[in-house]
Amino acid sequence: MKKQEFKIPFIGYDKGSENGFPYDVLVGEQGNPILALKIKNVVEQYSADAEGYLRYHKALLNVVSTIGENHIVQKIDIFAKKIYEAEPQEEYLQQTYSDHFAGRKFKTIDTILCFTDITSLGKKKKKYVFSELKYKDLREKFDKVYLTLKEEGFNPEYLKEDDFEYYLGSMLSMNFDRKHKTYDNFKSFDTHIKIGSNFVKTISFVDVEDIKLPNEIHPYSLLGGNNATKNTAVDNFSFINTLEDYETIIYNQVIYIPDQVDRQKFLSNKKNKHEGFQNEPLNKICADEIELLLKNIVVDGQLIVDAHFSLMVCCNDLEKLEKNCSTIDNQLYKKGIITSKGAYNQLELYRSLLIGNATELKEYDLFTTTSEASLCFFFKESYPVDDISNFFLRFSDRQGVPLKVDTSDLPARTGRINNRNKFVLGPSGSGKSFLMNNIVEQYLTYNYDVVIVDTGDSYSGLSKYRNGKYIQYTEEKPITMNPFVMSKEEFNIEKLEFLGNLIFLIWQGADATLTTTQKSIIDNLLMSYYHQFFNGGKEWYAEKNNTELILYLKRYNIYEEDIVSDFEAQYTHDANYYNILGIPMDASKEDVKRAYRKLALEYHPDTAEQKTEQSVDEFFKINKAYETLSDDKRRREYDDTQLTLLENRIVERPKFNTDEFDEAFRKAIVKKIKEVEEKLFVNELSFNSFYEYAESFLPIYLSNKKYRISESEFNIRTFLYVLSDFYKGGRYGTTLNESADNSLFDETFIVFEIDNVKDNPKLFPIVTLIIMDTFIQKMRLRKDRRKALIIEEAWKAIASKLMGGYILYLYKTVRKFWGEAVVVTQELDDIIGNAVVKDSIINNSDTFLLLDQTKFIDNFDKIAQLLSLNRVEQNKIFTINNLNNKANRGRFKEFYLKRGATGEVYGNEVSLQQYLTYTTEKPEKTAIEYYVKVFDDYPKALDKFIEDMGVLKDSLPNLVSLVNLYEKPIDADVVRFYQNLKAQNKGDDVFKIIKRELKKNNATLQELINSKNQVYEKV
Repeated sequence: MKKQEFKIPFIGYDKGSENGFPYDVLVGEQGNPILALKIKNVVEQYSADAEGYLRYHKALLNVVSTIGENHIVQKIDIFAKKIYEAEPQEEYLQQTYSDHFAGRKFKTIDTILCFTDITSLGKKKKKYVFSELKYKDLREKFDKVYLTLKEEGFNPEYLKEDDFEYYLGSMLSMNFDRKHKTYDNFKSFDTHIKIGSNFVKTISFVDVEDIKLPNEIHPYSLLGGNNATKNTAVDNFSFINTLEDYETIIYNQVIYIPDQVDRQKFLSNKKNKHEGFQNEPLNKICADEIELLLKNIVVDGQLIVDAHFSLMVCCNDLEKLEKNCSTIDNQLYKKGIITSKGAYNQLELYRSLLIGNATELKEYDLFTTTSEASLCFFFKESYPVDDISNFFLRFSDRQGVPLKVDTSDLPARTGRINNRNKFVLGPSGSGKSFLMNNIVEQYLTYNYDVVIVDTGDSYSGLSKYRNGKYIQYTEEKPITMNPFVMSKEEFNIEKLEFLGNLIFLIWQGADATLTTTQKSIIDNLLMSYYHQFFNGGKEWYAEKNNTELILYLKRYNIYEEDIVSDFEAQYTHDANYYNILGIPMDASKEDVKRAYRKLALEYHPDTAEQKTEQSVDEFFKINKAYETLSDDKRRREYDDTQLTLLENRIVERPKFNTDEFDEAFRKAIVKKIKEVEEKLFVNELSFNSFYEYAESFLPIYLSNKKYRISESEFNIRTFLYVLSDFYKGGRYGTTLNESADNSLFDETFIVFEIDNVKDNPKLFPIVTLIIMDTFIQKMRLRKDRRKALIIEEAWKAIASKLMGGYILYLYKTVRKFWGEAVVVTQELDDIIGNAVVKDSIINNSDTFLLLDQTKFIDNFDKIAQLLSLNRVEQNKIFTINNLNNKANRGRFKEFYLKRGATGEVYGNEVSLQQYLTYTTEKPEKTAIEYYVKVFDDYPKALDKFIEDMGVLKDSLPNLVSLVNLYEKPIDADVVRFYQNLKAQNKGDDVFKIIKRELKKNNATLQELINSKNQVYEKV
């Protein structure tokens, strides 16, 4: 073989540090300056955003226009592979997650944008002459390009000498590992190049014999596939992402921008020549195409360019290389591109692919088109990268390696979201609870307090692993709370709202509507109840003015005119109760009744002939006189007062607006307060004491005859009767009277499993509501910690008109305390038809997690409207679990995470240890529990269980079935028994045989094993 030196086509660098610009300039062998940027393709893979591709296209059009004539724009996309190196973790399950992905290959894309001068000037091949003026002009244009790309979000970075050397060295060695790079032999063949042990082939989009390119091309394509994904926008060459068995792929995209006047003249002359041979159809076609090209240039202001596109594939095996090249040929053929079949210029194509060396391309490697058409061939996608944040969760990207995703802090800082609340939607079996287990497990690695309200035993494994509080409601051991207990400082409007809603919920049920009258009575009942507890027996009124005291008495439905009436009676003998009824002071009880009946009939508002304000006032005076004189005790007290007044010939009344009057009137107010407080006393806070207080309070409150409250508005009998279920001795007498474990406030992870009461329409919403209030107290007290309240299907119990306000309060308030509320549901109707969900939960959740929505596809327009999902976001959602990305990965399901206005799709792929912890499959949970019971340590139990999978040499389902039959971890005896049974019954269902034997012998599996092993030993 002919040997020769491979000459590097560069002569050195012009250092920016020595010349006052922030980059270094690579100098080509002809003296041409090469300036380069590293950029990020701004369209993320599977973003489905057609507008994103168009914006990218427009940005590069600006770049090409800025660089202008007699320059080359070269874009190089390097598809390399790296090995995932997991960060060590302190926490067991997170370390198993890292181990699960460690060593997995993943793809990266590096994108370089180079600019240089055209050195081969037309057919005359004039020698390139360096010009200091043109060099300065190129640098100025380069700076403009940098600013343009920065504004468009390309994250441009200037290349310096080290960067050039890295990329040049990597391309020459076909090794993009920064740590380990060696150079090896380089052999060029007609069909490929061999670099060390790697085989390299470059596929040119231009066949020199017959250029065949599509008549039309757009900045993006559509994914196609099923109905769900067919309208999803993707890159024209997205198939590159689907290639697997390669080491490196480099996509070389080159645009020559010639002198436009010269080129237009050349094309016009060429068109005229073709038109001179109109008899030949091919000439006519060529003439028409040139005319169309020239027209587009004039109309749209486009540039004429010469373009080159080629894909270089590197594999460690020649067969793999041919297979990949065949796939690329087929994919390009579908795009209308016929690649060069006789590309024997492999070395030329390879050299032109080197960074900044597109100057070596020959005319036969180029085709003429417009700048806009050429840019449709540019690759525009990038892979997602880690969020730069101190708080992140790890999910896999769509190629199957972990990404750091910040669901809270970074989106809040950048204004992407305003709160951390989340709404999770996915049909049954889509993996909602499994995903939430993963999220909660990662939350708990931070300073999180997590409270979960669950109705499906979905978090028992994680709770055991984290030593959390797992509280189940049973009839024998019900969940008990005392929501009435609080300090004086804690009593506020929010707490009042909560307790008022709780009381009404017990009384009328979740679907009833709280009226203004009912709310006013319950609020006053609660305020007076707590006032009596906090202030009863103390002269709290001493520091209050008269106005404040009168307002206080309104809580009891006692108003100023009632106090004034009593006050005036002290000074007006003519208006005493005997005079009002027209009877003497020694009148009998019967006389009192007869007088009252007669006057009541005359003055009652419903029977009086003429109803006036005076007649109404008169009636209430009559009523008050009767109530006092018909009660023996009250009459004696009243008589004593009247006798004193008579003996003293009636004390002269103080003058109005004097200190004496104010003091006398204040005494009347205080007297009324004392009368009330003597009848009402609270010695402890509980539902029991509240119930007893209500029995005394409500008759006082409802007895005001002027502001009459009818039974239809508030029926005291039914109120007390219904509430008695929760009073001592009632069916639920302990539910609201026994304080919860005080340690709950210090627990970081609490699961309330209330599946056993989910069908109890009375108890379910109450228990759920109380748990939520427990979280709110925790939220307020644990100020230095993040908090999350996760409500699974239990949220339905409180999604009523009554509770709408409370949920809204929770959702709006939790963000102020470094917290979030998460609602998880699977029913489509839940979100479409429920006003509470829409107004409270969805409108106050800035983050949505949607799992596979295929089941909802026919009704998804309603969901999309409710969740403000535009067509682009919908297209992303319907790629969930619909891509061909399952090779070389563990089991996983994808989900859509929308933070603010836009979202991304991630994979929920976990380690086997995490799967066994999160599983909601009852047999698997039971099998793990047998191991935990024996080893008394969750991580040890998981490790032993997985180790036993290897010992058994069988699948996870079979190990689970065997453990559950054995009712303890497997050992050598059961393994030998099982393997012998399988060997004797090949192809049969071994577990059916075992169950049949157990039933036949009425034995346990241990007894059956002992008997069988004895037989084996004899044999």
